[in-house]
Amino acid sequence: MTDIQATLSEVLAAAASDRGVVSASLVPHAGAEPETVWIPESGHEPAFLAYSITKIFLAVLVLRLCEERRMGLDDRLVRWFPHIAGADRISIRQLLNHTAGIPDYGGMSAYHDSVRATPSSPWSFERFAVETFDQGLRFEPGEGWAYSNPGYMLVKRIVEEVSGESFRCLVVERIAKPLGLRRTFVAESLQDLASLTPGMSRVLSPDGGPRDVRQHYHPAWVSHGVIASTSSELVRFLDRLFSGRLLSADSLDQMTALVAVSVDPPPQGGRPSYGLGLMGDPASSLGLLLGHNGGGPCYGASAFHATALNGASACVMGAIEDDFRPEEVVREVLHRLADGRNGRAAVGLRLGCRSQ
Repeated sequence: MTDIQATLSEVLAAAASDRGVVSASLVPHAGAEPETVWIPESGHEPAFLAYSITKIFLAVLVLRLCEERRMGLDDRLVRWFPHIAGADRISIRQLLNHTAGIPDYGGMSAYHDSVRATPSSPWSFERFAVETFDQGLRFEPGEGWAYSNPGYMLVKRIVEEVSGESFRCLVVERIAKPLGLRRTFVAESLQDLASLTPGMSRVLSPDGGPRDVRQHYHPAWVSHGVIASTSSELVRFLDRLFSGRLLSADSLDQMTALVAVSVDPPPQGGRPSYGLGLMGDPASSLGLLLGHNGGGPCYGASAFHATALNGASACVMGAIEDDFRPEEVVREVLHRLADGRNGRAAVGLRLGCRSQ
């Protein structure tokens, strides 16, 4: 076991404490190969749903189509969805950075009640529309910020229409194959979840009884599609993205142009921001961080790139539903890397999640 793997094991053990399957991967500097550990140590590397990390993949595909001049970031939504309120004032860029005003379903009781009642029968595109943007915009496009999964549902439809290919095929042909990501794919059915590590969730039954996500949770409940992958493949994807393997320098500049995110209460440190499919923090103690978190029934994931740490990237994924914060584990891993390079001994753990 290398020193990096030993550190990853220590951090994972403190965060998970035998409560489920977890995996962590680190690319210590730009272009390096990932170092990976998982707990418990058995079999091959576990795979999980990445949930909203999928937004990075969608943004990459949009920018690739823009590079091919098949669409533009400032094209208006009305070109594809003329009947949506304000479509003539909403740009693709605003959908990607959540400034379009499209409502979300994350806080809707109707959505969560439906997931509990019929986890294997997801809402249709039309039902998502009725519950969200058919109700009107939250604010005038460009004059606010609000996280919106349905905004990315629209992006997915647009990408498929412009390219003439499904999101699943686009991920395979334009991202997974070129980067050698053999276990990264878009999950579209219950059968597609069979290769994932087991994950028990209490949000998939009316009585709160635990159910295996792989047997009950249809991935189409994630309106914009959902990537399944491993921590080593996601961290490789993030590293290769910021190393210029997928996008031009201009496209990366567009992707990493950040807008401020309103957070209540304000954070003690850092400055939460959002780019195109990217969460960002330009004022963290680690320097600029770019990546995304993902969470849903049982599985949690976080993957971030630290430009100031020689382009290091870290990803943590787990099958733990309660009290597991992979984004805090990612920051701990990156702090440990920074401490090692600065010749400091790590004193204690900075994890906010409790060990049990």
